[in-house]
Amino acid sequence: MKPWKAVLLILFALAVAAAGYGLVIVRRGFSALDTPSAIEEFAATTARKMAVPSGYRQLRNSIPPSTENIRAGMQHFADHCATCHSNDGGGQTFISKGLYPKPPDLRAAGTQNKSDGELYYTIQNGVRLSGMPAFGEVHTVAQTWRLVLFIRHLPQITPEELNEMKALNPKRESNPANW
Repeated sequence: MKPWKAVLLILFALAVAAAGYGLVIVRRGFSALDTPSAIEEFAATTARKMAVPSGYRQLRNSIPPSTENIRAGMQHFADHCATCHSNDGGGQTFISKGLYPKPPDLRAAGTQNKSDGELYYTIQNGVRLSGMPAFGEVHTVAQTWRLVLFIRHLPQITPEELNEMKALNPKRESNPANW
């Protein structure tokens, strides 16, 4: 068989497999309650990585990691981010249970291994087709960099800091059905 025919045959087989997989996904539904398959997770992760412009990957946080700056990031996080990501960054909240994809555990290696610029870009621009909104129009550059500092601090967060954050969380009606 000629090489170009073999390539065409492989491409055709991949197209048929992708169409078959797509049909299976459509037939089972698009419920946010389902756990994504390994293929969905791989595709989403790859797309998210490719969506961050390469120039951002090289950015370093311009705000020094002082106690004051981390505290300012913590206060902002408690008021703006904890509703979905939880005070400890684990992402287990009433709101997050209904999101697809689920908010990531910000303490985990998948987030902590991202560059400062990748975290900054995600906060500023959001993640399309997810629950992560773009905050670039409402957060200042300094607020975003302080959030990056606080996200880096999450794996070492103390019980005292978590208690302090509870008082900083937005106040909602006690009945989640009214949210």
